Amino acid sequence: MDERTLQKIRELDRRYGVLRAVQFGIAGIVGFLVAEAIIVGGMFIAYGNTSVPSSFSTSPTLLGLDVLAFLVGVTVGFAVNERTTVRKIVAAESKRKRNVLVRLAKYQGVYVVGNAITIGTQLLLLASFALSPAIGIIIGAVIAYPVSYVISMRVVWKS
Repeated sequence: MDERTLQKIRELDRRYGVLRAVQFGIAGIVGFLVAEAIIVGGMFIAYGNTSVPSSFSTSPTLLGLDVLAFLVGVTVGFAVNERTTVRKIVAAESKRKRNVLVRLAKYQGVYVVGNAITIGTQLLLLASFALSPAIGIIIGAVIAYPVSYVISMRVVWKS
């Protein structure tokens, strides 16, 4: 990239936080991949494959698997964000002795909304189109990303 393009990117980042949104998305993808691995592995253990009948959209096993996967995945995404995306904010917060566990609890709370959107989309697509839960989760995560990003930045890291 030439210097002019880099300057435009820096300006967009300064005004709109574009790079931070991208970093947040990458952290989310890392956490999502962990959650997806748990879901796919759990589906193989519970059902023998990743293609399940649409009637399984009301399965307590599938819902429990989703909840476990998202608790672990969100925690991984939080850890990546703390080390990369918001490290300057975290450094400033640590001077005021803000506890990482408080931020993690807030982050998990924020992600209840995003995960509800994601899981709801997954179950709707499974019930309506017999779409694999592993694929439904991907579509739901894309839909939930903007909500999770905006609320996380305002509530967890107050930026």
